Amino acid sequence: MRIFTAIAAAAIGLAAPMQAAAQDDASAATASARLTLAREIIDNGFPPETRMGMFDDVIDQLLVQMQASLPDLGRSPQMAAAFDQHIARVQATSMDVLSRHIDPIMEGMVIAYAEQFTVEELRGLHTFIVSPEGHGFLARTTAIGSHPAFAAANQAYLEEYFSHMPELMGQLEQDLERIGEKAGRR
Repeated sequence: MRIFTAIAAAAIGLAAPMQAAAQDDASAATASARLTLAREIIDNGFPPETRMGMFDDVIDQLLVQMQASLPDLGRSPQMAAAFDQHIARVQATSMDVLSRHIDPIMEGMVIAYAEQFTVEELRGLHTFIVSPEGHGFLARTTAIGSHPAFAAANQAYLEEYFSHMPELMGQLEQDLERIGEKAGRR
């Protein structure tokens, strides 16, 4: 009887690591499947050959809305010209920096999708994205920013936001002055 108990205990002891290894293998396979599906979703939704243009359009629209939200630009041709020049520099800088970061950004999206969605959800998204109805969905989603309804709502948000900036900047300056004064006393 002792031999039987010892054999049973050994079998149970050996089965536990094997079961854990099988679970680890299944978990790794699921993670791999999720990453594969997520990568296909991102590659189909944001085709590598058109990604930069998609983001350029978003940046352009945001800059146009920001420009329209700034008060008093229309009253001064010099201020309007200076802001136009500023917009051109911001856009050039944005696209230059984005060109160096677009691949890691997309890979980050892949990882985020893989971790946020189940395999079943990713399969559903994948099926949609590669379907005729879903083709271009993510690309068109980024273009929503230029739709007049969204642009008007965003414009109102930006106008109110920018109206608070002088007060916020003043508060920051006061806080920094207080910190500087305290540091000078030490």
